[in-house]
Amino acid sequence: MNRPEQSRAAEKEQLYQLVQELAQLDGVSGHEQAVVARLVDLLRPFAASLEVDSFGNLFAWLPSRASRPVLMISAHSDEIGLLVKGIEPNGFLRVEKIGGVVDSLLPGRRVRVRGYRGVIGVRPGHLQTAEEQRSVPPVRELYVDLGYDSAEAVRSLGIEIGDPIAYDEPVERLANPERICGKALDNRISCAVLVRLAERLRGAELRCQPVLVVTVQEEVGLRGAQMAAYRLAPDAAIVVDTVPAGGTPDTDLVKDLGIRLGEGPVLALASGMGGVRGHLAHPGMRDFLVRVAAEHGIPIQRALFPRSTSDLAAIHLARGGIPSMVVNIARRYSHSPVETLDLEDVAATLDLLEAAVRSFDETVRFSFLARTE
Repeated sequence: MNRPEQSRAAEKEQLYQLVQELAQLDGVSGHEQAVVARLVDLLRPFAASLEVDSFGNLFAWLPSRASRPVLMISAHSDEIGLLVKGIEPNGFLRVEKIGGVVDSLLPGRRVRVRGYRGVIGVRPGHLQTAEEQRSVPPVRELYVDLGYDSAEAVRSLGIEIGDPIAYDEPVERLANPERICGKALDNRISCAVLVRLAERLRGAELRCQPVLVVTVQEEVGLRGAQMAAYRLAPDAAIVVDTVPAGGTPDTDLVKDLGIRLGEGPVLALASGMGGVRGHLAHPGMRDFLVRVAAEHGIPIQRALFPRSTSDLAAIHLARGGIPSMVVNIARRYSHSPVETLDLEDVAATLDLLEAAVRSFDETVRFSFLARTE
């Protein structure tokens, strides 16, 4: 949807400020309370009704005269991180990974535990052997240093076994101000998109019932999405998430990932083809989104995501099957504290979702044999 250049810049600034706020909140899988609570506050002014289930999945029904078809638009609230596994007598925390944490990115990082700052310690470089300097220490050997020298001092902060540990890395602009980096952009950026989508649809005459859903525990097995899709039983669903991008010196655009930053939202046509739980694009939802993008001049990228997946893998299998599609925002350095993405891609994703909701009605065809009829 074409918008004046000035309002485009304002939109991207709003998205940037929103994701800064949401990413600053820690929401390691199973501990998404702060994120969900803030999203309740942000979505409530635009929702006809709003609920949070007992696991933390958030449902926001947008105002509409149509009760059907029900269109679910979802994004997950959780981030990868660590859990406190044990507390040494001298106050150091032993840790366990939760979600797809990359081991080599842990040593020397700043982290937060219940809001308290710490660092993941590293053996002094002066004492490391040549082999140690070339290797990645196993998580079993890592520890968090909160600056205290006893378990009693650490426990006096209220820290206990099982508490979540998140990266302490703010979302900031790069030298190119169109691109931002920081922790938890996967998937707080999509949560920010849902908030702006609700605002942009305020007062719209819709021919479907949109329900914005924020799911929990995506990073540990798409658990919230499975619950939410079963409960809602929508007629169709669109998942909003991020996806790794190619185009860096170590990731080839043809052999590895044919996805670029700055070239629009990504339609993942297949994921998890190597045995990981995944999906194959539903032809009706794929064709619908391609058509909507073409009608509104929104650039899209088509890609495969063979070694990973998204909430779509759980949603499309709920009940008797839900026609679904995923709209991804390209990002570099996935599952790191410095995930990087392009704000123009975010704005274009928002445009595509808005156009899709405004266009969605009972005439959208989901027949598997539609192209042969």
